[in-house]
Amino acid sequence: MGVHVKMKELAYYDKKLNAACATKTMYEKRFAEYKKNVKRINRKITVLERAQVFLQMVAKQTQEKLKFRIEPIVQLALDTCWDKEYEFAVDFEIKRNRTEASLNFMAVDKEIKYAVDPVEEDAGGAIDVASFALRLAAWSLGKTEPVIVVDEPFKWLSKDLKFKAGELMMELRDKLKLQFIMVTHIDDMIDISDRVFIVTKRQGISAVKQKV
Repeated sequence: MGVHVKMKELAYYDKKLNAACATKTMYEKRFAEYKKNVKRINRKITVLERAQVFLQMVAKQTQEKLKFRIEPIVQLALDTCWDKEYEFAVDFEIKRNRTEASLNFMAVDKEIKYAVDPVEEDAGGAIDVASFALRLAAWSLGKTEPVIVVDEPFKWLSKDLKFKAGELMMELRDKLKLQFIMVTHIDDMIDISDRVFIVTKRQGISAVKQKV
Protein backbone atom coordinates (compact mmCIF):
# COMPACT_ATOMS: atom_id res chain seq x y z
CA MET A 1 0.00 0.00 0.00
CA GLY A 2 2.79 2.37 0.98
CA VAL A 3 4.77 1.60 -2.18
CA HIS A 4 1.72 2.20 -4.35
CA VAL A 5 1.18 5.59 -2.74
CA LYS A 6 4.79 6.56 -3.28
CA MET A 7 4.58 5.55 -6.95
CA LYS A 8 1.52 7.77 -7.37
CA GLU A 9 3.33 10.61 -5.66
CA LEU A 10 6.37 10.12 -7.89
CA ALA A 11 4.13 10.08 -10.98
CA TYR A 12 2.45 13.27 -9.77
CA TYR A 13 5.73 15.06 -9.17
CA ASP A 14 7.16 13.72 -12.42
CA LYS A 15 4.20 15.20 -14.24
CA LYS A 16 4.66 18.49 -12.40
CA LEU A 17 8.37 18.46 -13.24
CA ASN A 18 7.69 17.83 -16.93
CA ALA A 19 5.18 20.66 -16.98
CA ALA A 20 7.69 22.95 -15.26
CA CYS A 21 10.40 21.96 -17.74
CA ALA A 22 8.06 22.66 -20.64
CA THR A 23 7.21 26.05 -19.12
CA LYS A 24 10.92 26.75 -18.57
CA THR A 25 11.68 25.86 -22.20
CA MET A 26 8.86 28.15 -23.39
CA TYR A 27 10.14 31.06 -21.30
CA GLU A 28 13.70 30.45 -22.46
CA LYS A 29 12.52 30.67 -26.08
CA ARG A 30 10.57 33.84 -25.32
CA PHE A 31 13.57 35.29 -23.50
CA ALA A 32 15.79 34.53 -26.49
CA GLU A 33 13.26 36.23 -28.80
CA TYR A 34 13.07 39.22 -26.48
CA LYS A 35 16.87 39.49 -26.49
CA LYS A 36 16.83 39.48 -30.29
CA ASN A 37 14.11 42.14 -30.30
CA VAL A 38 16.05 44.27 -27.81
CA LYS A 39 19.17 44.05 -29.98
CA ARG A 40 17.14 44.96 -33.08
CA ILE A 41 15.49 47.86 -31.28
CA ASN A 42 18.85 49.07 -29.94
CA ARG A 43 20.24 49.01 -33.48
CA LYS A 44 17.24 51.03 -34.68
CA ILE A 45 17.72 53.49 -31.84
CA THR A 46 21.37 53.90 -32.78
CA VAL A 47 20.47 54.52 -36.42
CA LEU A 48 17.73 56.99 -35.43
CA GLU A 49 20.08 58.82 -33.06
CA ARG A 50 22.67 59.15 -35.82
CA ALA A 51 19.97 60.30 -38.24
CA GLN A 52 18.75 62.83 -35.69
CA VAL A 53 22.26 64.22 -35.26
CA PHE A 54 22.60 64.47 -39.05
CA LEU A 55 19.22 66.18 -39.40
CA GLN A 56 20.10 68.62 -36.63
CA MET A 57 23.31 69.50 -38.45
CA VAL A 58 21.42 69.99 -41.72
CA ALA A 59 18.74 72.05 -39.94
CA LYS A 60 21.38 74.24 -38.32
CA GLN A 61 23.13 74.82 -41.62
CA THR A 62 19.79 75.60 -43.28
CA GLN A 63 18.88 78.02 -40.50
CA GLU A 64 22.23 79.78 -40.80
CA LYS A 65 21.76 80.00 -44.55
CA LEU A 66 18.28 81.45 -44.10
CA LYS A 67 19.55 84.01 -41.58
CA PHE A 68 22.38 84.95 -43.95
CA ARG A 69 19.98 85.41 -46.87
CA ILE A 70 17.04 87.03 -45.05
CA GLU A 71 18.47 89.34 -42.40
CA PRO A 72 20.71 91.53 -44.65
CA ILE A 73 17.89 92.25 -47.12
CA VAL A 74 15.40 93.20 -44.39
CA GLN A 75 18.04 95.19 -42.51
CA LEU A 76 18.93 97.10 -45.68
CA ALA A 77 15.28 97.98 -46.16
CA LEU A 78 14.88 99.20 -42.58
CA ASP A 79 18.14 101.17 -42.65
CA THR A 80 17.17 102.90 -45.89
CA CYS A 81 13.99 104.26 -44.31
CA TRP A 82 15.05 104.77 -40.68
CA ASP A 83 18.84 105.13 -40.74
CA LYS A 84 19.65 102.26 -38.35
CA GLU A 85 16.85 102.96 -35.88
CA TYR A 86 15.77 99.32 -36.07
CA GLU A 87 17.51 95.96 -36.05
CA PHE A 88 15.94 92.84 -37.47
CA ALA A 89 16.79 89.24 -36.58
CA VAL A 90 15.48 85.79 -37.42
CA ASP A 91 15.65 83.30 -34.55
CA PHE A 92 14.80 79.62 -34.73
CA GLU A 93 13.31 77.67 -31.84
CA ILE A 94 11.67 74.30 -31.36
CA LYS A 95 7.99 74.36 -30.40
CA ARG A 96 5.75 71.30 -30.30
CA ASN A 97 8.58 69.27 -31.83
CA ARG A 98 8.72 71.63 -34.80
CA THR A 99 11.27 74.28 -35.68
CA GLU A 100 9.63 77.69 -35.97
CA ALA A 101 11.10 80.98 -37.12
CA SER A 102 10.65 84.04 -34.95
CA LEU A 103 10.97 87.48 -36.55
CA ASN A 104 12.26 90.01 -34.03
CA PHE A 105 12.48 93.79 -34.16
CA MET A 106 14.79 95.80 -31.93
CA ALA A 107 14.71 99.58 -31.61
CA VAL A 108 18.09 101.27 -31.27
CA ASP A 109 18.27 104.47 -29.24
CA LYS A 110 21.78 105.78 -28.48
CA GLU A 111 23.20 102.25 -28.74
CA ILE A 112 20.56 100.95 -26.31
CA LYS A 113 18.48 98.16 -27.85
CA TYR A 114 15.05 97.03 -26.78
CA ALA A 115 12.41 94.80 -28.29
CA VAL A 116 9.50 96.52 -30.01
CA ASP A 117 6.23 95.50 -31.59
CA PRO A 118 6.54 96.71 -35.21
CA VAL A 119 2.75 96.87 -35.54
CA GLU A 120 2.71 99.70 -33.01
CA GLU A 121 5.73 101.47 -34.49
CA ASP A 122 5.26 104.14 -37.16
CA ALA A 123 1.62 103.14 -37.69
CA GLY A 124 2.65 99.85 -39.26
CA GLY A 125 5.24 101.37 -41.58
CA ALA A 126 7.98 99.09 -40.26
CA ILE A 127 5.79 96.08 -41.02
CA ASP A 128 5.23 97.42 -44.54
CA VAL A 129 8.95 97.74 -45.19
CA ALA A 130 9.90 94.44 -43.53
CA SER A 131 7.19 92.43 -45.28
CA PHE A 132 8.28 93.88 -48.62
CA ALA A 133 11.88 92.92 -47.90
CA LEU A 134 10.88 89.46 -46.66
CA ARG A 135 9.13 88.85 -49.94
CA LEU A 136 12.33 89.72 -51.77
CA ALA A 137 14.31 87.46 -49.44
CA ALA A 138 11.92 84.60 -50.16
CA TRP A 139 12.36 85.24 -53.88
CA SER A 140 16.15 85.18 -53.52
CA LEU A 141 15.97 81.74 -51.90
CA GLY A 142 13.93 80.22 -54.72
CA LYS A 143 15.28 82.35 -57.57
CA THR A 144 12.23 82.19 -59.84
CA GLU A 145 11.67 84.66 -62.67
CA PRO A 146 13.17 88.10 -61.83
CA VAL A 147 9.75 89.76 -61.75
CA ILE A 148 7.78 90.67 -58.63
CA VAL A 149 4.26 92.09 -58.61
CA VAL A 150 3.42 94.30 -55.63
CA ASP A 151 0.06 95.82 -54.76
CA GLU A 152 0.10 99.15 -52.90
CA PRO A 153 3.51 98.71 -51.25
CA PHE A 154 4.35 100.97 -48.29
CA LYS A 155 0.79 102.20 -47.92
CA TRP A 156 1.20 102.46 -44.12
CA LEU A 157 4.52 104.23 -44.36
CA SER A 158 4.45 107.90 -43.32
CA LYS A 159 4.52 110.38 -46.19
CA ASP A 160 7.96 111.77 -45.30
CA LEU A 161 9.47 108.28 -45.68
CA LYS A 162 7.80 107.25 -48.91
CA PHE A 163 10.53 108.76 -51.07
CA LYS A 164 13.07 106.65 -49.15
CA ALA A 165 10.99 103.58 -49.89
CA GLY A 166 11.19 104.53 -53.54
CA GLU A 167 14.98 104.75 -53.27
CA LEU A 168 14.93 101.34 -51.61
CA MET A 169 13.04 99.80 -54.52
CA MET A 170 15.50 101.25 -57.01
CA GLU A 171 18.49 100.00 -55.00
CA LEU A 172 17.06 96.51 -54.68
CA ARG A 173 16.11 96.51 -58.33
CA ASP A 174 19.71 97.24 -59.30
CA LYS A 175 21.33 94.91 -56.75
CA LEU A 176 19.05 91.94 -57.36
CA LYS A 177 18.44 92.57 -61.08
CA LEU A 178 14.70 92.61 -60.52
CA GLN A 179 11.76 94.08 -62.33
CA PHE A 180 8.90 95.37 -60.19
CA ILE A 181 5.35 95.58 -61.50
CA MET A 182 3.60 97.83 -59.03
CA VAL A 183 -0.01 98.82 -58.46
CA THR A 184 -0.05 102.14 -56.62
CA HIS A 185 -1.59 105.58 -56.41
CA ILE A 186 1.29 107.03 -54.34
CA ASP A 187 3.08 109.79 -56.24
CA ASP A 188 6.51 108.97 -54.77
CA MET A 189 6.19 105.42 -56.05
CA ILE A 190 4.94 106.58 -59.44
CA ASP A 191 7.83 109.03 -59.82
CA ILE A 192 10.50 106.33 -59.57
CA SER A 193 8.88 104.12 -62.19
CA ASP A 194 10.45 103.66 -65.60
CA ARG A 195 7.06 103.28 -67.25
CA VAL A 196 3.64 104.22 -65.95
CA PHE A 197 0.31 102.83 -67.12
CA ILE A 198 -2.94 104.42 -66.05
CA VAL A 199 -5.91 102.12 -65.62
CA THR A 200 -9.41 103.59 -65.80
CA LYS A 201 -12.73 101.83 -65.54
CA ARG A 202 -15.90 102.89 -67.32
CA GLN A 203 -19.13 100.95 -67.28
CA GLY A 204 -17.34 97.92 -65.87
CA ILE A 205 -14.67 97.91 -68.57
CA SER A 206 -11.02 98.64 -67.74
CA ALA A 207 -8.86 100.65 -70.11
CA VAL A 208 -5.06 100.84 -69.94
CA LYS A 209 -3.09 103.80 -71.26
CA GLN A 210 0.64 104.48 -70.97
CA LYS A 211 1.56 107.77 -69.34
CA VAL A 212 3.92 109.82 -71.47
